[in-house]
Amino acid sequence: MPIPTQDQVMGQLRVIIPAIGTIITAIGVSSSSVDHWTGIALAAVGPIAYVATAIWSLMANSRASIMASAAKPVDANTPAPQIVLPKEEAALAQSLPSNVNTTNDVKVVTK
Repeated sequence: MPIPTQDQVMGQLRVIIPAIGTIITAIGVSSSSVDHWTGIALAAVGPIAYVATAIWSLMANSRASIMASAAKPVDANTPAPQIVLPKEEAALAQSLPSNVNTTNDVKVVTK
C-alpha cells in the first residue's frame, strides 16, 4: 500500500473534521453537566468546523497552492518538473520555486 501524500492526508482531514464536529453536536451534552460557556462552545463546534474546512478547502485549492504542489519532485531521485505558466501569471510564477517559469522566460515550442 503506497504512503499517502500530504495533499491526500489534508483532503481526508477536510472531510473528517466536519464529521467529528457533527457527531459532537448531535451527541450534545446535558446542560447540568457543563457550565454556560462550555455549552455554547460545544454547540458551536459543528458549525465552526464546517466554516474552517470551507476556508481551508478554498486555500488548498487556490491556483498558487496547486502550482506549488505540482512543482514538487515526485521523490528524491526524480528532478522537479519544469512548469511554464502564461506570461499573465508572472507574479504567481515569481512566488513559486525556480522550476516554475512563464512564457516570457522560457520559449515554448508547439508541435
